[in-house]
Amino acid sequence: MNDAAIILIGHGSARHPESAEPIHALAADLKARGPWTEVAAVFMKQAPYLNEALSLVQARRVVIVPVFAGKGYYTDTLIPREVGLDGPLTRRDSRELIYTQPAGCDPRIPGLMACRADGVVRSAGIDPTTASLLLIAHGSARPGGSGETPKAIAAAIAAMNHFAETRLVFLEQAPFARDWQSHVTDSGELVVLPLLVAQGMHASQDIPPLFGLSPGETGPVDMGGRRVRMAMNLGAEPELVDILATMVERALA
Repeated sequence: MNDAAIILIGHGSARHPESAEPIHALAADLKARGPWTEVAAVFMKQAPYLNEALSLVQARRVVIVPVFAGKGYYTDTLIPREVGLDGPLTRRDSRELIYTQPAGCDPRIPGLMACRADGVVRSAGIDPTTASLLLIAHGSARPGGSGETPKAIAAAIAAMNHFAETRLVFLEQAPFARDWQSHVTDSGELVVLPLLVAQGMHASQDIPPLFGLSPGETGPVDMGGRRVRMAMNLGAEPELVDILATMVERALA
């Protein structure tokens, strides 16, 4: 591992470059943790871009981790094409490039997401078994969407029976987040959790207005006969750093 590098890949945003900050924070935490020699971050929508990834590190072995909530067009097609990957393992010019599953595919993610929502309702003095949980994933407008991983996460959280109900909607595919009121059946308390991993733009800018909140606000707010509270998406917390570090260690092994 002493001759290994990590490249984290995020979505990024040309309009909101601050959305890259969680990825940069994760990269800094992983670099401090070691034992890998280098950690870099690249993005689809802002500099440094995907096609610059391999020029940012010099190590012989490079582990490339898409920090996304699940598999889809970006992780399966766009990223490999732009970075120049042939599959999970690519050998090129005496270098070994190892491409992992998206971070959101790790089996610990549902529990981490559930804890995030649980903290929001308990801090308000609410029993989580009396509150509804609405998960909002990105999805894809392309045919077939990209909802399999979010659906698996939602199913895992629902199986915990920790909330009165667990529902899943998407920003860019059906069922759409804009129609959330028709998908949440229980009235009363509602906690909204962006099913996003270290992506700041949608969580802070796009999702709050769906609930009558300004970008960056988390509520509570009354809407549609419900008391709505927003939870923040996963950022650079230690648990996510642990997940990424374990993914890298397994890839190198």
